[in-house]
Amino acid sequence: MDQYLEECIILDLDIELIKMKNLFIILFLLSFSLSFSQTKTDAFFVDGVCGMCKDRIERSCIKVKGIRLADWNLENREIKVIYNAKKISIDEIHKFIASIGHDTKKEKAPDEAYNSLDMCCKYRDEEVVKDHQ
Repeated sequence: MDQYLEECIILDLDIELIKMKNLFIILFLLSFSLSFSQTKTDAFFVDGVCGMCKDRIERSCIKVKGIRLADWNLENREIKVIYNAKKISIDEIHKFIASIGHDTKKEKAPDEAYNSLDMCCKYRDEEVVKDHQ
């Protein structure tokens, strides 16, 4: 009976050791993956004047591979983006936003893209800007 009890205790200790070892491996892998995560957050100016602009900018950005969140503030015309830097660079995000018709500090929208915006979204037109104030 004593020998049986000793074997049970040893078996229990082995199980606990295996659990601790597995826990250590899980924690190591989790910390490893977090340290190599390339999620970044940036905020920058994007020109626009209305709710349609907001909708276009946010919906278009969120469809781009690597961008996890896009939140454009109409009042200060600043966008906050959360993105994976392994999949897309901040310069590529600026270029993409310009390609849908909105100027940023780094990229001016091509005339063709800007001209395709709805009339109420023509942020370069002073009259349109005044109408939105």
